[in-house]
Amino acid sequence: MSSKPSSQTSHASHIPFSALIFVAVALVLAGHLLPSPLLVYVSKPLATALILGMALVNWRGSRGSYSYSLSISIGLLFSLVGDIFLLWPSLYFIHGLAAFLLTHLAYLIAFTRDARFPARVWIWILYLAIAATLYAFLYPNLPVPLKLPLALYSALLSSMAAQAMGRFLVVKTKPAQSAAIGAVFFMLSDFLLAFDRFHTLILLAPVLILIPYYLGQWLIASSTQARL
Repeated sequence: MSSKPSSQTSHASHIPFSALIFVAVALVLAGHLLPSPLLVYVSKPLATALILGMALVNWRGSRGSYSYSLSISIGLLFSLVGDIFLLWPSLYFIHGLAAFLLTHLAYLIAFTRDARFPARVWIWILYLAIAATLYAFLYPNLPVPLKLPLALYSALLSSMAAQAMGRFLVVKTKPAQSAAIGAVFFMLSDFLLAFDRFHTLILLAPVLILIPYYLGQWLIASSTQARL
């Protein structure tokens, strides 16, 4: 009985946060398409901050998933830092990469709270193979100082996403499904970003990269919701 009020609060807070996140993401996309750098500088971190806020509200209302929600919230905090760094990618790309590396580490920790790593070995191998294939394809175009950092990043990103999917197959809950799908979208966004930056410019790249990024982050944050 004691878990119901906090769960109801978590569900009630989800709708307004999601609406605000949708508006903020729309502003980010508009800022890129207009283009309006000022709008991007304001709305891009705002969108991530709102997703973080939703996770923090869920964390405060959580019970059995307290440490899970905290790890996801920490990951979103690093994502916010990374988003701010990447507002100036020519100056702070490696800083943003480091911040998102910590994001994936925090998410991986969350996804191992109730499922050993790797939760499903074959999924982990599959995701690593996909990441390795893209890395090998881009390798000739990668700046020398970024070759090793991007290899490490790719390995951690794919391990995080694989663990999220494997965990879903183990625990079979709606929040785990949300996290697994969100991790796939996050991985897709990063792959598109890497292709656009290090191989060929993608038409409407901000739309194609940022929509799966924010959708992935929102789904992962949604997995922190307390359940009735």
